[in-house]
Order: sequence, then structure tokens, then C-alpha cells
Amino acid sequence: QTTARVIEAALPDLKVVSRYGVGVDNIDVAFATEKGIPVAYVPDYCMVDVAEHAVSLLLTLARKVALYDRLIRKGTWDIQTGPPLRRLSEQTLGLVGFGRNARQVAIRAKGFGLRVISFDPILTPEMAEEAEIDSVSLDDLLATSDYISIHCPSIDATRGMINAETLGKMKPTAYLINTSRGDIVNEAELADALEAGEIAGAALDVRSQEPPEAGDRLIQMEQVIHTPHASFCSTESLYELRERTAWEARRVLSGEEPENLVNPEYRK
Repeated sequence: QTTARVIEAALPDLKVVSRYGVGVDNIDVAFATEKGIPVAYVPDYCMVDVAEHAVSLLLTLARKVALYDRLIRKGTWDIQTGPPLRRLSEQTLGLVGFGRNARQVAIRAKGFGLRVISFDPILTPEMAEEAEIDSVSLDDLLATSDYISIHCPSIDATRGMINAETLGKMKPTAYLINTSRGDIVNEAELADALEAGEIAGAALDVRSQEPPEAGDRLIQMEQVIHTPHASFCSTESLYELRERTAWEARRVLSGEEPENLVNPEYRK
């Protein structure tokens, strides 16, 4: 955490805060700005990786890969176990948010024949037409999607937006996928919805607490699959992240502006 205390302790030698990652919620940007320190980040280094991971989770849910594997290891060999298998080309993927990662997901999902829709307050008709998707309201997305994949940032308007109310608007056959931020989902209410059969299952790469506490309800559920906040990770993405983080620091130390500046108002 790059808190105000950390920044203060590094002054007056501190010249730049270069974030090793996408989110800046662990940096006191306001305090850095007050002290005239530019904050840089790398917003797009893992777009492909997150998209591949989200689609991998979707395919795992769609084809019951994790479920079959668990059951076979327990001695059950039964193709009929769990929900019916359906072709992806007959189904709809709803993207909550349509930023860089979601756009990459859409490209890959359409390759499997999925209809892709998205809810995002900044998604214009022109953007939707260019991406060959449909822009819809959140309620329409919840009601019509067979898979819902979350790709919005963690901000006041989105934290807890997947809750009992929104989960109750989903199809009982639908699945939730989260590769964004854990606090966008109210996890207790998700567990309740799963137990009640209000939705069919979920795939979670991110959690509100990582790792979750022992005895976590969602981890114990057969209809939920988990990965350890791994969607950003690949050999290629980590190399790119290290290189671009270092270059942002070098630019500032050389008297240049960062390519991805979080707080242009630091110049005041």
C-alpha cells in the first residue's frame, strides 16, 4: 500500500509513483497529487490474458469440465450429472462493463458463436456497432444472459452491485463469471442465491478477501469454480508489466511525462 505515510516518508527524494499493475486503489493518489508527485500505471498490459481466462472459465462452466473432473476423481462416471450441456452458439454472454478487457472477451466469445451483449453507461451505439455487440440496460442483461462476465472497475457505483436483487433477476440456468474485482459481488448473497438455485453456478478468479478464510461457503460449493486471482498472469504479461513500469519511472526521471498518467493535476 502506497499510503500518504509512505509517500511522506519518501519525500523529498520521491519523484514518481509507478504502479506495478492496473488498479490504483492501493495508492493515495490525492496525497501524491498534493505533493506534486505524478502517479503512473500500466492499464492495458494484460487485456489478452484476462480475456483468455474469462473465456476459459466460461468454457469450463459450459462443458462442465471442473464438475466432471471432481466427480470422476470421486468415482462417479456419469455424463448426465449436473445441468444439461448446451451449444454456445445458442446462448448469450452479457458483459458488465465494456472496457479494454471486455472488448477482448467479446472478440473471443463471438468466435464460439455466442451472442454478446453489454451494459456500460459509457457504451455508445457507435461503439457497440463497431464491436458488433448489442448495448442493453443492466436489467435486460441480467434477464437474458446465459453467462454474465464482470469487467467493471471497483468504484462506489459498482461495489456490491451483484447482490440479492440483481442475482434474483438472472436466469436460474445462468452463470456468473468474475475476473474483475471481488468487492463488486456481495459474496454472502451470491452463496445464498446458489444454495437457493436462483442461478446455476459461478466462476470466481477474484474474491473480496484473498485468500478466503477457512470454511468459506463459496469454496465448498460444487457449482462454483475458483482460480487464485490468476487472470492477469502469463509469462508475456509479466514481462511487459515489469518493462513498462520501469519505463514510466525512467520517463519521469528523464524529465518527460508518463505515457499513462493517473493525476495530470499534480502539476499545479
